[in-house]
Amino acid sequence: MKKSLPIRMCIACRSKHPQNTLIRLKQVGKDVISSDGLGRNFYLCTICSKNEKKIKGLVKRFKQNEAQFTALIEMLTEKINSCDQSQYIKGVK
Repeated sequence: MKKSLPIRMCIACRSKHPQNTLIRLKQVGKDVISSDGLGRNFYLCTICSKNEKKIKGLVKRFKQNEAQFTALIEMLTEKINSCDQSQYIKGVK
């Protein structure tokens, strides 16, 4: 019997996606960082990570520096994309 993938919701658009396709973030104090797997996390889909209006809304919601937050999102988006491509090359997906 095949196991189903965990489904998570994007915090910006509220759409549901498989967990491995989302960017996983965590708020520690006043800072938003990449998740380390501990504590409560939130997810951002790749579509919203490219949408400037959604990013500005998240910056305002979490009271972040826009340049740093955008750089973090871009870095994590590239990381997700490179992981997806390497899995396709290996034949995992």
